[in-house]
Formats: sequence, C-alpha cells, structure tokens
Amino acid sequence: MSRESVSQKVADALRRRLRSQRALAREMRLPPSTPTNPPEPSDTPENYVPIASDTIAGVKAKLGLIDTCFPENATPAFEEIVCFPESYKRIGTKEKLVLLFAENFRRQYKERFPHRKPPILALPNECNVQKFVCTTLKPSIFLFPDMIGSWEDIASFVADYIVYEPLPDQVNMPTRLLSPSTVLKRRKANSFELATLLCSYLIGNGFAACVVSGYATREIVNNDQRRVCCPYVPSQEQEGTEKEVIEPSKYQLRDPPDLRSRYLLELEEEKLTKIKEEERKREEAHLREVEDLERPTEDNKRGHRVHAWVAVIMNAPWCYKPGYRETMIDSNTGERVLLPPSAFFIEPASGFRFEVDSPNYLGIESVWNQHNYYVNKQDPITDIKNMHWDFKNTKEWEHFLPGEPFELRDDCLVPEDQEPLTTEEELEKEKHLDLPASWVGPLSISMAEFEQRYPEGRKVIYFKRSIYERFAPYSNLLGLIKRLTLFETLHYENPTTRWEWYVNRDDSLTMIVYDYAKKEIEEMFAKGRSDSLKALKRSSEPNRECRLTFFHQYRFDSLKELVYHPTYVQEHYDRREDLLYYREFKNIPRDPITMEDCKLTQMTERYHRNPEKEAVRDIATRTCYVDENRILLQFHYGDDCITASTREFIKPPKSEMGEEVPYDPKCTSGYISNPWDPQPTHLELFLLLKDQMKAEEASSRAFYRRVVEIETLLRERKKQIDSPKLTFSLFDPLRNAEARRLRLEKYEQARAREELIKQQQADFLAPYLLRMDESNSNHEKLMAAYQSCKEDLRKFYSGLEDEMKVRLDELLSEENSLRRFLCKFQGHFEDEEYDKFIMEGENIELNKNVVQMRIENLRDEYQQKAQHLEKAIYEDERLSGSSP
Repeated sequence: MSRESVSQKVADALRRRLRSQRALAREMRLPPSTPTNPPEPSDTPENYVPIASDTIAGVKAKLGLIDTCFPENATPAFEEIVCFPESYKRIGTKEKLVLLFAENFRRQYKERFPHRKPPILALPNECNVQKFVCTTLKPSIFLFPDMIGSWEDIASFVADYIVYEPLPDQVNMPTRLLSPSTVLKRRKANSFELATLLCSYLIGNGFAACVVSGYATREIVNNDQRRVCCPYVPSQEQEGTEKEVIEPSKYQLRDPPDLRSRYLLELEEEKLTKIKEEERKREEAHLREVEDLERPTEDNKRGHRVHAWVAVIMNAPWCYKPGYRETMIDSNTGERVLLPPSAFFIEPASGFRFEVDSPNYLGIESVWNQHNYYVNKQDPITDIKNMHWDFKNTKEWEHFLPGEPFELRDDCLVPEDQEPLTTEEELEKEKHLDLPASWVGPLSISMAEFEQRYPEGRKVIYFKRSIYERFAPYSNLLGLIKRLTLFETLHYENPTTRWEWYVNRDDSLTMIVYDYAKKEIEEMFAKGRSDSLKALKRSSEPNRECRLTFFHQYRFDSLKELVYHPTYVQEHYDRREDLLYYREFKNIPRDPITMEDCKLTQMTERYHRNPEKEAVRDIATRTCYVDENRILLQFHYGDDCITASTREFIKPPKSEMGEEVPYDPKCTSGYISNPWDPQPTHLELFLLLKDQMKAEEASSRAFYRRVVEIETLLRERKKQIDSPKLTFSLFDPLRNAEARRLRLEKYEQARAREELIKQQQADFLAPYLLRMDESNSNHEKLMAAYQSCKEDLRKFYSGLEDEMKVRLDELLSEENSLRRFLCKFQGHFEDEEYDKFIMEGENIELNKNVVQMRIENLRDEYQQKAQHLEKAIYEDERLSGSSP
C-alpha cells in the first residue's frame, strides 16, 4: 500500500474519531469525553457521580475497547525498569491505522456476536501503551543446538524458565500483555504472555504456530497437575535392568498322560471363572470408589475461565518445516496436494502436548499469529474436536485482515498462462493492509541463563501421588539434576519409590533408585570407571546380599555380574577364553560385617561346551568340597547320551602330600555314560587329579582376591557418597575461567622468557668452557675456548663454501658438455629443438652466476661474523687484561 493511501485513510479515521467517542461513551454508559472538566453544578444531574480513572480503565478492559486517542508514555516505569526502546513507548502511523481497523472490527464483532465475550485485539504493554496482539509476537530462534528444530525442547525450556502466574480475574480478558523480552527479564508471566513467548520461538524455528484464546478447565488455568499422572516415571528399560531370555532346553521330558475327568475340570474352571469375575467386579468397584473420592470438586466457573495456549497447525500452506506437511494424490487431477490442515495444542505453562480432543480445553474464541487475527465462527465454539483448521474458509474463520498471509490470498494469485495485472484498478484490488513489524526487542538468552533455567536453580511439580523436582547443573554439590518420588496417597504420604538422576559426577554416577517397600537401593553408573562398574544393588538392612553389575567388555576377567553375601559369593562371566561362565564360593565368615578371616568351604565352577574336546573329557561342572577334601567333576553330555559322565576324587591329606602328590586308585570313583568309551588309565586319572588340585588352589586364591576387591570397592563407594566430586568439560566456557587464566599466564611467561633471551647477548665461549679440562688454569681455558670458537666458525663457512664450489664445478661441467654436444650435432636438430638446448644453456649460465654470488656472499658473511665474534670475545670480562 502506498504512503499517500495510508495517510488518507489515517486522516479519514481521525475525522471519524470524534464521532466514535460518543458511541464509545454510550457503550460504557458514561457522559461524553469531550469536556475535560466536570460539568457545572447547574448542568449536573442529581444522580451524577464522578467515576474514577481506574474504574474507567477496568470497564474499558472488560469491554475490550481500543483507545483511539493513541496516548503515548514518554517516561514509563514498570517494576523498576525504566529503560525501554522507543517502540515500546510510542505508536507508529501504521500501528494507529491497525488499531483503528481493530476498533471497527470490534464493533462489527459485537453486533454480530452480542452474547460472546469481546475479542482480545489490543492490550496495554508494560509502558501502558496499547499494542495490537499480532505485533507482540517476535519470531526468534535459540542459539543453542538443543533448541533448534524441536518443539518439545523449546516448550519445556519456556515452561521451566518462566514462572506461571494465573490471571487475577480468570473470567474476564486480561488487562495487559507484556512483551516477550520483558517476560524473559522478569521471568513471570500469565497464560497470554507465556503463550506469546512460546509462539514467538516456535515461529522462529519454522513451525506454523498460533496463539489460541479460549476457555480451559480450572486445573489447566491454575496449572494444577495434582490430578495428572506423572509422565516422567521411568520404565524398566530406562532404569537399565535387562531381563535375560531363558531359552527352553531341548532335553525335556514328556508330560504324563492326563487321567483327570474333563467334566470335573470344567466345573472347577467355572468356579475359578466366577471367583475371578467377582474379584474383578470388587476391584472395579474399589477403583470407582477411589476415583469418586479423588475427584475434584465441581467448578462453578467451568467454561468461563479465560486461558491462552499455543496451537501448531499441521499442513499449513505457510509452513515449510520438514515433517509437518503431509501430501496426498488428488484423484481428480492426479496432482499431489496438501492434506487438510489439522492441529495439536501445547500448554505453555507445562510444555505438554494435547490433542484437539483433549477435555482440558473447552472452547476457542480467536486465534492469531504474526500475519493475521482469526475469529472462530464455527458453531458451537465448544466443539473443539470437530473444528476445521483451514483459515481459507471464511465461513468458519473471520479474518481481521483480508487475504493475509500471502499464501491464503488465492484471489490475488495469477495463473501461469495469464499475463500479470497491469491496470491501476486491478493493482488496487490486490493491495491489502498488512501488519507492521513487531515492536518487541530481540529475545536473547545468555548461556549462563540457559543453563540455570529454573528460577533459583530448582523447580518442583506436584503430580498425582508423585513429586517431580528438577535442579540446574552445578546448583548443588551432589550433581543432582532430577528427583522423582512416588507416594501412596494423594497427600504425598508414605513414599514407595524414588529416582534420582545425576550428571557431571567424578564417580560416573547417573541414577539411584530407592525402593522403600523392598528396602533396596540401586545405583547406576556410566562407562568410564576404572572398575567398569555398571550397577550396584544393595539392601539398606545389614547382612543382605549385594549385587554388582559390570561392563564386562572392558574387564580383563570378563566379569558380568557379582552377587556378594556374607556366606556366599556368586560370579557370572561372559565370553571367557577358558569358557567359564559361573562360579560360586561358599564360606563361613568369622565376622559377618567385615568379612575378615573368612573360611572357604565349597567352590562350584561351570563351563560352556568346548567343541575341540571330547565330551567325556570336557568338564561342565567342578565342585570342590574344601572341608571334606573332595573334588566332584561332571562332564558335558555326549552325543546320543541322556546322562553325563562324572568323576570324584578324594584328595590326600596335606601332611602326606609333600612335594609329590600320592595317588591311590581307591580314592577315586567315576561313571562313564557311554559303555563303549574306554576306561581312563591310572596315569590319566593321576594327571587329572593334579590339574584339579591346581585349579582348586587357583580358585581359592581368586576368592580371597575377590573379597578384598569387593571390600575395597564398597569402601570407595562410601567415600564417594559421603564426599562427592563434580567434574566439568574442558570446553565449558562458564567454568573454565580459572583454567583459561592459568593458560594465559603460562603463555605470557613463555613469551617473556623468549623476549629476555632475545635481548641477552650470546655467550660464545660457554659451550666450549664446559668441554674444557678443569686442571688447566683459567687463562689457558679461555684462550683454548677462543681458538676453538674461531676454528669452528671457520670450518662451518669453509664447509658451506666447499659445497658451493662443488656445485659450481658441476654446472661448469654441464655447460662444457652441452657446448661440445651442440658443436658436434648442430646441423642435426630442428629449430625448435635447438632453441630448447639454447634455453637449457641459459639456465645453466644463470645458475652458475647465482652460485658464484652465493660464494662471494658467504665470504663476506664470514668476515663480518669473524669480526663480530672477535669483538664480542675481546669485550668479555673474563678475557679482560689478557690478549690472545
């Protein structure tokens, strides 16, 4: 639209302003606002009562009136904030025109919908200056990778960063709408201000988001989550517990034949069915009774509580976000077209997503974005589930500005086969008033503010029978960032389970689970510990078993799980070279608390099948009875065998063993499953006994080492729990200030040392004095060092000059050879080849001249260096008074 047409419209609107004042006064039932002073006593009616300005402002806000006088505030002050940009304090020419259109739109709306509440078109900002709600949106983006492209993270951050304040009057429209920049500074906002901030960030990230003004339930308006089940309860997979799938064995006995009466079984089944049905009915009745008791009281203002939230439009024509534009093939034209627009809601106070059929939202009055303002005309307005979200349909949505945004202006689009509009009338038809640019300042958040996202570093949400707490990183010395506690009652009594999440811990702790019913505590760790500990599950009561899980891929012994009890120790392995997968120790501790001086009584080891050995020689289970001096072996099952071979040894007493192990055939017995297999010889049994005794001794040593390792680990864990330590990344700019200062100091010190070395005079005699014999006198040492220094300098330059002379001789030889070759075969070459040889000769001549110049330069440099050296040595204090 041209500037002249805008000015003309503004002038016409200003001329009509005086006439509109009387109409506004009649709506407010007030006397005309033309006289500035109260009427004279003679003209004042008997029942005339002056009305306070606050009352007038409240009535104006309740009716949604727009002040067409366009007052400005040159010196605003809001909650100790006095520095505001000019756009906050003043109203531009285009903004005035939009407000005039808005007042006209409000009157038409009142005439057409007399029983509906006035639309929210323009509200005072923090400077008490009315601004159109669409211009309050400021499309912005976060400069943090986590906040780019994810509406979940954006909504969660806004809900965490801003403290929600319910409207003082939840039935009438709000009396103000602060800018998103001010909301970020004060970190408090009502639903309309919070929805405006969230919508600004969503639009900046490419989402087709709109602010929705309507009605919601009491719980949503007050952000009351006490009747909502907590969505953050971790599942079993998130806790890290994995259930092992036990494969059924292929060696199973057949079930015996069922000789029971089928009639009796059917009768018994009917009885069980009746009992289960009665239990189910009792359980349902109990649940209904509990729900009736937990049901909140009825809300007398249901359907009248004003609220604002955000709607994200799917398949919107102006949205180009990947994944939010679904297309289909038109059956008539065969072209791919967009699906009908749909929507889902985001509650800005909690960051949760709700579908359009959610019972939490009861009605929609209007919707707006940065392009236009839309009034819901669908009947009834409370039927949100069946609403259509196609803003092109003017029968269902009333537009404040016609044809905006540009993607919705189908009447202005020119087909490709037609010429563009040329006449002034047609161009004038295409022109529409568009919204001015946003008057809000930039929405910026520093990295420190982004990290400390919760007010005062902590946020607590009360869900149904659960309390969810979140903490900012490094806000506490424990590294705790989240804590979720489940309770038995709605009054948060008798906790049952508690989860705690940790980050930046030096001991790699990630989560702790407290089970109050079982009195168990489970700790989970990330990769990176020296002991490769993955999880530690223990009981709060003494003398109970402790279960430790490891990252077996990173351990040398491939230990996967360890069960530790005062009377036994169980070890589970995975993928060991010796095929051991289970080992159990049974012991009798003298001190059950400290496990000191424990006595080993029994050891059991189990191995996987080794295909390289025969089944009769491949040990499956080894059981050592230490007290009884017995070793029991069970071998793997052979092919087509239903039993396994066994062997038992009775060890000789230690006093009789000495250095050699005596063997008595009577001290061993065994069973061979396959009768065709040969019986083992005495030599084989003797060697087998020696191997088993060595294995028993090695396992016994492993047991005592394991006890020491476990005790050491548990003591270290207690120290880490009592005095935890936090770590931070090397690339953390918020906590590396001290490290950066130290690095800069080291850099400055190194640079200062280099400058000092450059300024100091070189000591030519120092390397030579170190090599001199201390038996010589001081004068002799100095003279010898002086002669050695001059001789080394002469040799160095002589070597360089000799190299240059050798190169010069080579060039002379090449030049002579080329000259003789050309003289001999001059008539056999063409002109081009002859020119190449001439050019090669010129290059040789040039290189020869360069080498000669370098030889001369070396001689001159040697003379200068020798003179400088002689002068420096003569001026040396150590040679003062003596002449070389």
